[in-house]
Amino acid sequence: MKSKPRKLALLIIASLCLITVITTTIYWESIVTWYVLQRDFKALKTNEQGLPEYEHKLTGIIFVKVPGGSFKMGSPGIETGRLNHEGPQKSVKLSSFLIAKYEVSQKQWEKITGKRQHKFVGETFPRGYLLWEDCKNFCDKTSLSLPTEAQWEYACRSGSDTLYSNGSTKEELKKIAWFRENSRGGPNPIGMKGPNQFGLHDMHGNALEWCADKYVTDYYRRLEDGELNPKATAKHDIHAMRGGAWLFGAENLRSAWRYSGFKLKTQTRAYFGFRPVWNF
Repeated sequence: MKSKPRKLALLIIASLCLITVITTTIYWESIVTWYVLQRDFKALKTNEQGLPEYEHKLTGIIFVKVPGGSFKMGSPGIETGRLNHEGPQKSVKLSSFLIAKYEVSQKQWEKITGKRQHKFVGETFPRGYLLWEDCKNFCDKTSLSLPTEAQWEYACRSGSDTLYSNGSTKEELKKIAWFRENSRGGPNPIGMKGPNQFGLHDMHGNALEWCADKYVTDYYRRLEDGELNPKATAKHDIHAMRGGAWLFGAENLRSAWRYSGFKLKTQTRAYFGFRPVWNF
């Protein structure tokens, strides 16, 4: 009679072990992601827009957790200043991700690489003169990534469908961006202009930002409506850039504006910078 309770207990223990193994297998990726997030980031308070912020322990970069969702990527045919490679518009879906609140500063770059900038110097200025490969190496050293074009535009638009994240006029743009009309001929400290609806600064202007994608002229024609987390690939070494820069005109700071970066290991500019992401 005593063996029955023992068998029952063993059966319960075996069942619990099996459930644990199955649950762990199903949610293993999420468990690992949660662990890495706790290990590499310090949770901060939510921003004024109600989104969680995190500090990356190694670099000191502040990240905003952007919620997943859908948006129309590209510009409509009637948009002022529109270029052919900005369309046709396609609806795409994105999973939640962390994106840097500001462009990477010269201080943050020097902390990781030991390399100083020698023109337009300032610890809180965006790091410029960067090739795509430089940004990729920085991300590899810090377990971060470059944003895809879709992530970048989604984060920039922050729910808007206007020319800029806060409207469609130059006067509105001046509130959130450094560009030809107000930059005084050079970069400005990060975060001095107002944020967009996700609490991100300098998505328009200041530094032109590298993306993970290869630049593909007809990229949007290849996209499927409703595609999840898209990324452009190609055989060449030319990558996409976004956001415009301090010496560009307002038409080149639109949320949908795209730029074909220079070839890897050849040329760079004072206004070539980036902001990293961390993917769940």
